[in-house]
Amino acid sequence: MQHPQPWHLTARKQKDAVQLCLSPTPACPQPDGISLSSISVYRYDSTHDNQLVWDAEAESPFAEEKVDGRFTYGVPPQHWHNKMTPPAPVCGKAYLVNPGAVFFGLKCDGTVVVFDFPQLDDFFRQSALPEPTKKTGP
Repeated sequence: MQHPQPWHLTARKQKDAVQLCLSPTPACPQPDGISLSSISVYRYDSTHDNQLVWDAEAESPFAEEKVDGRFTYGVPPQHWHNKMTPPAPVCGKAYLVNPGAVFFGLKCDGTVVVFDFPQLDDFFRQSALPEPTKKTGP
């Protein structure tokens, strides 16, 4: 029995966008490219409440054109098109990227984190914590 290929996801904030890199190995981008026919992203508002927010596919699924794994959330790779254009990422929400079934989340302090299903509950618990207040003066 062949096991599904694990995927690695990296994510970082760049201005108002989230830059992603999806790869079958920890090295990203992939110099030889990776074959993908589609990318979908589900936004999780809680551990049980989610909806499809972005769906993109290759213009020709039979062309087998490879991508290096890098793309911006909501912007299809070259020679792809959006089937659904997403809303901007929202802090405190988790985003499940397929293929890969790996999450990224935008924290309200502007940082982006990557995690798997077992950490989904922790992400929402940490997002619910109030921001630390800074003391001013003695």
